[in-house]
Amino acid sequence: MIKKYKIIRKIRKHGTSLAINIPKEIIELMKINEGEIIEVEINKISK
Repeated sequence: MIKKYKIIRKIRKHGTSLAINIPKEIIELMKINEGEIIEVEINKISK
C-alpha cells in the first residue's frame, strides 16, 4: 500500500464548502474508502 501520493487539483464549490476530487486511480492504489480519515496538506500554487 502506498503511504503518500502527491497530486495537483482545482478546488471546486460544493454547497457552502470547498472540495477537491481524488482520482479513482489514487483511491484504488491507496485503498481509501468512504468514511476513512485521511491527511490533506494544502499549498496554494497559483492565483
